[in-house]
Amino acid sequence: MPDRIDGWKSIGAHFGRDRTTAIRWARERDLPVHRIPGGKTATVYALRQELDLWAQGGTSEPALAAPPRRRWKAIAAALVGLGVIGGGWFAVPWVVPSAPAETRTALALPGDPAVADLFLKGRDLLADREAAAIEKAIDLLRDVTRRDPGYGPGYAALAEALLLSREFGTRSDRQAFPEARAAAGDALRLSPSQASAHRVNGFIAYWRDRDFPAARRYFEKAIALAPGDAGGHFWFGNILADHGESAEALTHLRQAQTMMPGSVPIQTDLAWALWSAGERDEAVATLNDLARRHPDFAVIHDCLAVIHLADGDYPAYVRAQAQVAELRQNDTLRLRTTALSQALSAGSGSAQKLLLEYAQADLASGESRTAAWTAFVASAARDRASLLAVLRAAEARREKWGDAGLIRAMRRKWAGDAQVETLLTRLGAG
Repeated sequence: MPDRIDGWKSIGAHFGRDRTTAIRWARERDLPVHRIPGGKTATVYALRQELDLWAQGGTSEPALAAPPRRRWKAIAAALVGLGVIGGGWFAVPWVVPSAPAETRTALALPGDPAVADLFLKGRDLLADREAAAIEKAIDLLRDVTRRDPGYGPGYAALAEALLLSREFGTRSDRQAFPEARAAAGDALRLSPSQASAHRVNGFIAYWRDRDFPAARRYFEKAIALAPGDAGGHFWFGNILADHGESAEALTHLRQAQTMMPGSVPIQTDLAWALWSAGERDEAVATLNDLARRHPDFAVIHDCLAVIHLADGDYPAYVRAQAQVAELRQNDTLRLRTTALSQALSAGSGSAQKLLLEYAQADLASGESRTAAWTAFVASAARDRASLLAVLRAAEARREKWGDAGLIRAMRRKWAGDAQVETLLTRLGAG
């Protein structure tokens, strides 16, 4: 797209201002900013000509037939409450799928204008998926649920914000999942037809409970309620890929990409699904290209880090994880990557041993729900004794893993080793 400016920071810089000013102008003064959201984040961009016309006091109507700008915010507000737009606040109207008519007519913002403003501000803060903004959004959305406890979309938005915090912010799974589940439950109690709340429950059912049948039921319900919601296909495709349902996963992810072709998260998870399915070269090429064009999106670097580790490239793994630590403002990860970097200089497998110690500590503390990551780390280090010990202990605990990409990488590394292959088969998703 010609003269496109990506991201709030760059849009603000066009006027010599910061990102916060750009966000405020978009909300309060109709700065022509476009969002193409995905399941976990939203791509935010502007067109240089539109910005310049806006600054001159002119009009900048989009080339496609969009509703007049005086209606833009009202339409956006309604779509936010419906949760039909994945994780983003709103999109330009011509790319937003329509919600079912019965849902549109039933939805309203909170009756108190001040609470409605808090709700919209909270959703707005989630747009860039920055750790500090997500925490502020959580505070605002909690306030919404306190001030209007009967407003279901407020709970649904809070649930999604909490899940985003574990992905892009500072919360661990143990911190985020219980409150997110409770908020989603309140959302569905108040508004049973909220697709976003069903998506949250499906996400938690899979990633927290490892209950794939329950997750499938929630996602099928969410997609039935909002078939035009790219987020439903996106999140479900991600889970299917992890569970090893590669063909179905790619179908849903490509459907999401068709709906939201500019979504960086969808492109990222599609690349990850390809790696999980064994298409390494295509996946790495796509992720490297995304990293060059969108260096501030942490998930890209996280995916590359895992692939580097599967390849046995520890320096590249540490570099990628250090970027993740900074982008997510995660102090624990910062300390670990610093220590791993120092261990690499010491040689003699020090980094491999230290990384395995971290994985074992997370497993022992309950931070890791299964031993899949610990096994993967042991496998990457070619530590067969540790790998077998982890696999046997996991089998004794009757663990059932998803982690199709990790399992595939371990199988490839230990091809022909009957003991390892048998244990991986028993632990893999059923």
